[in-house]
Amino acid sequence: MFCEIVYDGRAQNAIVLDVSRTGLFVQTAARLAPGTEIDLDVRLEASAEPIRLRAAVARQKAVPAQLTGVAQGGVGLRILEAPRAYYDAIGEPAPWRLAKPRSAPEPAPSPPPAPAPRAEPRFRVRVKQSDGPRSRVLDIVAETAERACALALKQVGAGWEAIGAERA
Repeated sequence: MFCEIVYDGRAQNAIVLDVSRTGLFVQTAARLAPGTEIDLDVRLEASAEPIRLRAAVARQKAVPAQLTGVAQGGVGLRILEAPRAYYDAIGEPAPWRLAKPRSAPEPAPSPPPAPAPRAEPRFRVRVKQSDGPRSRVLDIVAETAERACALALKQVGAGWEAIGAERA
């Protein structure tokens, strides 16, 4: 679906790749930091007027320029405000509690949580496509390197093979 991201007085055309009642993933070249609040005009039907959502960037997926032919970057967005028409259009019930309106004061920041003890080691697992040139490195928590490889293969799905794992 086509959409338009509006932030800092600018507008950027983009494509919605995934929708849910709590968020969206939007393919865009715009670099938006996590926490950035934006307006998003989404066209859920070809002839319908756009629906305006208020969202915050939950994550940024950056792709190096040399890989844009095979992978697209974008942003994961958490919905802050959406009209009932959005939920009706995607066939989902509206969440029982929406985020506070824009005019509400921000709560005082809470202190960062204490780091949790690491129960299991982390491994960097390199995988490659079985019949292709692509490879990836995944950060996996597991008790052994063999288990880390198995978990990595489960995560990437069929058509990949593990090359090796090293402790991170």
